[in-house]
Amino acid sequence: MKQSFINYINLTRINRPIGIGLLFLPCLFGIFLAEKKSYLDFTKTFWMIFLFAFGSVIMRSAGCILNDIFDKKFDRQIERTKNRPLASGQINQREALILLFILLIIGLLILLQFNFLTIMSGFFALTLAAIYPLMKRITYYPQVFLGLAFNFGIIMANLATRSQINFSFIILYFAAIIWTLIYDTIYAYQDIEDDLKIGVKSSAIKFGKNPKNTLLALSLLMFLALFFVGFFESLNWRFFLISASAFFLLAQKIITCDFSNAQNCLKVFKENFWIGALISIGIFLG
Repeated sequence: MKQSFINYINLTRINRPIGIGLLFLPCLFGIFLAEKKSYLDFTKTFWMIFLFAFGSVIMRSAGCILNDIFDKKFDRQIERTKNRPLASGQINQREALILLFILLIIGLLILLQFNFLTIMSGFFALTLAAIYPLMKRITYYPQVFLGLAFNFGIIMANLATRSQINFSFIILYFAAIIWTLIYDTIYAYQDIEDDLKIGVKSSAIKFGKNPKNTLLALSLLMFLALFFVGFFESLNWRFFLISASAFFLLAQKIITCDFSNAQNCLKVFKENFWIGALISIGIFLG
């Protein structure tokens, strides 16, 4: 019984909360920007933070299961993932599907707390999440599709507070997608040798052995987009100062990262949480 429970924990990756954090932070971006535009009072802001936080835990777990179902054959051939519960046979596909169904029902109950437009956007986000695992078979940029799915909380936060999408939220969404492309490319360098052998595509393969200039250029693009958000929304100097600090921190992480060292890539990937935390604080204080 204990081992079975551990297997389910490993399947959902609930014991690796970095993914939950990286999914939730863009939701905070959107909530705090909506609050700045006076769409929300304190009670509604707190309620939305709770719903998006709970939803991030549930949907990240569901996403991990869905990804493992699609990638089971690939995972068996990759050193880092070969011991995952589905790939190793510790959990069968039927058991995984049952847990996925339960999580999706819980996610639906959370989604139903929002208005109609947010509910519809939630279904669209789920579609993006379902498409993502297939993209590594088709394109060298599956990380872009991950970014589209992972950061859709920004758009949902916008629609939860008003009936149309504001241009600033679109720019913020774009910035967050670029951020995901950066940190998930760094993450992908852990598996680059195995991916090359089995034919899995990723931006890490496309960027090559020395991606620093490309990632730095993407970082600059990301923060230019953030500055546009600040300009359009008339955010104060704190936002620009904190965003600039986040840019320099991210640039420092990229410059010092050893992309041939899997452990170092994982470390830098995890440290991106603090980049997102800084951006959240910048929007909140802006």
